[in-house]
Amino acid sequence: MGMSLHILTEALDLVGFCDGKYFIDRVAPRLPGGVHITATTAKNGARKSPDFVALDARGRWYVIECKGTQSGPSYCRKQMGLGFAQKRAIEFRGTLKGQLLVTGFDIASAASDTASRLVIIDPKPEDPPLEIGPDDRPLIRDCVARGTIARAMMLAGAPNLSRLMAAPFGDDPRLRADDETTSFRRRRAAQLREEGKDDRKRLTSAGEYLGREMTIELPFEVETAQGSFRQAILRSEILGDVVKEFEEEARRDFTENQDRLARIQLNLAVSRIRTETKERGGPLALGKLYRSMIEFR
Repeated sequence: MGMSLHILTEALDLVGFCDGKYFIDRVAPRLPGGVHITATTAKNGARKSPDFVALDARGRWYVIECKGTQSGPSYCRKQMGLGFAQKRAIEFRGTLKGQLLVTGFDIASAASDTASRLVIIDPKPEDPPLEIGPDDRPLIRDCVARGTIARAMMLAGAPNLSRLMAAPFGDDPRLRADDETTSFRRRRAAQLREEGKDDRKRLTSAGEYLGREMTIELPFEVETAQGSFRQAILRSEILGDVVKEFEEEARRDFTENQDRLARIQLNLAVSRIRTETKERGGPLALGKLYRSMIEFR
C-alpha cells in the first residue's frame, strides 16, 4: 500500500488523503436528503469501503483501492478483481471527477524469475451508492481536513482530541448535531470534550508546536557508517493553534460557512508530505500542520 500511494502521489500530484470508510461514514448522512450507506470493515466485497479518497492539486478527487501480494502475478490479478467492487462505492461527478483506481503491487521474492510489478487500472464505473457533485465540495473538503487533523492529533499524543475532531457529536462520525438529543449522547459528547482538554494538558510545548517526545532503548547496538547507536529519540508534534482552537471547530457539524478557522485548517491539512534524511535521523512534515523527527544516539 505504501509503495502504491507513493507512486500515485508523485504521478498525480496528490495533496490530500482520507480513509475511505471514514469518508463514507462522515459524508453520506450529510448529503442533501441523506444517503443510507454503511461502509464495512470486511476485506472484500461491494460493501467494503475503498482504502482511500484522495485530492490532487487541481481539485480533482480520486477513489483508490490498493492490493498487494507476494504470491505471484496470477494471485495479484485475482486480488485486483476483488478491488473493482470496492472502489465502486463512491463516484465523483463533474469538475470533481478524477479517477477510480485499483492498484496491484506484486512483490517478487529473491528466488523469483520475475521482477516486482505495480499495475494500475481505472475500471469502467458502475452505478455507485454514493454520488458526489460540485455542490458538495465544502462537505468533502471538510471531511478530508477533519480526517487529516485527527490523524495528526493522534500521532502527536492527543487521542481524545483526535476522536473529537473526527466525530464531534459522539463516537460515530455519522452522528450529526441534531443527533445529540438523548441524554446519553449529550453526556458522551460532553465527556469527549472534557477528555480532549486533558489531552491538551499532557502535550509539551516546542515553539509554536505541541506534542510528545519519547526515548526508545534499542534491543542491541546498531552499527552504521555514521556510528553506533543504542537509542532512538522520537518527537511528534502538531501546530499549537489547531489544538488550542479545537473547541470552536468541534461543535460544528461541518464547516459549510468556511470561516477563518475552517480555511486555516483546510490549508494546513491539504499539503504534501515532506521528508529529509540527515546523518543521525531526519524530519517528516505535513505542511505546517504536523511534524515529526527521529534521531539516533
